[in-house]
Parts: sequence; structure tokens; C-alpha cells
Amino acid sequence: MPSLRADETDLRATSAYYDAFAETAEQRYSSNHVLVRVREAFRRAVEAHPARSMLDLGCGPGTDLAWFAARYPGRRCAGIDVSPRMVELARAKLADRGVRVERGCAADLPRVFPGEQFDVIYSFFGPLNTEPDLGRAVAALAQVVAPGGVLVLTFVGRTYVADSALHLLRGRPGQAVARLANRWHGYAPQAPLRAWLYFPRQIEGRFAPVFQVERREGFSIVYPAWYRAARFAEQGTLVRALWIVDRVLNRTPLWSAGEHLLYVLRRRS
Repeated sequence: MPSLRADETDLRATSAYYDAFAETAEQRYSSNHVLVRVREAFRRAVEAHPARSMLDLGCGPGTDLAWFAARYPGRRCAGIDVSPRMVELARAKLADRGVRVERGCAADLPRVFPGEQFDVIYSFFGPLNTEPDLGRAVAALAQVVAPGGVLVLTFVGRTYVADSALHLLRGRPGQAVARLANRWHGYAPQAPLRAWLYFPRQIEGRFAPVFQVERREGFSIVYPAWYRAARFAEQGTLVRALWIVDRVLNRTPLWSAGEHLLYVLRRRS
């Protein structure tokens, strides 16, 4: 049997990682009040851009695809995900809505959607962090977004200051600097996710030749990360106040110090 290239091995590992919790993904998303609030903000960022066609990159079980398809029934919607089981679940969810869902990663887009272009391509909660070659992914995105079209992309940030500070206070220096390593192994050591995290200058540098930045925003700067949601009351005063502080910090250089970074990038004509 021929040996796999390193990027193929990485994508197989990513596929297996997401297959493992595909059955519970929808419930995990909907029951996490912190994640729900962040997802709503991501959706609003997409809604700010009128479109006749849109593509969900890393669509998972179809959570956001179903939401957009229901809200904008006249749009051509499609999705792609590297996990076979996620694709199956998304297809089942969207079977009666005429939404196409395929298996693949960002680099596969021109092959999976040959000759097609989309006005808006969005990606929530960092699928591009698992692309073995971000430059190749950017080149593929440039082929399938329409001239003047928009990418609304989120990345897991490399400099999550609040998280690092908490680990240091708890005497965990290794975890405090884990995100600064060239390869990040995800949130749970017992189930590692093979991924790459980026500083803003790295993201912007990769996209600069073809796309211009229209907006950039940080999430969970002091607002809790999704994996700390259980420690905060859903409608509590503290969690609401931290959300407001996050919005204020986005007017400062600390915008990039959050768990997630959101970019709106427009393709140059």
C-alpha cells in the first residue's frame, strides 16, 4: 500500500476526530449558552452581506446551513465538511431543502464545485485551523468566491491571553504556552486535534494577495470560552457584562487576544 502524504494523514486524523462526536454535536451546540451567543454573532456577520449563493465551509451536522436555508429560502446554499458522518447528518437534515452537502476540505473546493462560485463563503469555529496548507486553502477559496464576494471566516486564535493567564495562576505553565507551539493538539489531551493556530499577521498575510480585510473582531477575550460555559449562569449579570467588555476591547489592540478571531475578507475585483 502506498504511504500517505503528511497532509492526507492530517486530514484523516481530523475526519476521525469529528466523526467521533458527530452524533452528539447538535445537542452540544444548542445546550451551550456561551457558544450559542458567539454563533449568533457569527451569523449576524454573515447576514450583513446580501447574497444569492452561499457556502458553509466545515458545515458539521448542518446547524448553520439549516438556519440560513430556512431564513433565506431563495438562496442557493451548499456545504462541505471533512467528516463523513457529519456530511451524512447534514444531508439528512437538509434533504427537503435542496441544499447540497459534500465531503472535503477547503483545498478540495474547486474539485468538488467545479465551475461554481459563491457570493458568500463562511466558516465558523475554526475549520481552517485544521487545513494542512493554509496557502493552498486560500488559493482554492479564491477560485470559488465570486468577484467582489465575501469570506466570513473564524479562526481559533494563537494568543488567547485570558486562558494563558488562568493556566499560569493554576500552576500549569505548559498549558499556558501550548497555543504558541507550531502544532496545537486541541482542547482535550485525551482526544487530540491536529491543528495550526495563527497570529493575525499570519492570517492577513496569507489572504492579502487576493482579499482585502473589511472587518476583524475577537471573541471570548474576557467573555468565557465555550468550554467554560458551565461556570456561568446563562442569563447572569456577569456573563452579560463580560460580553459588553469584549465588544469594547475590540476597539483596542486587545481584539486579537481572544479564543476566536473573525475576519470579513472581500475578494479583490
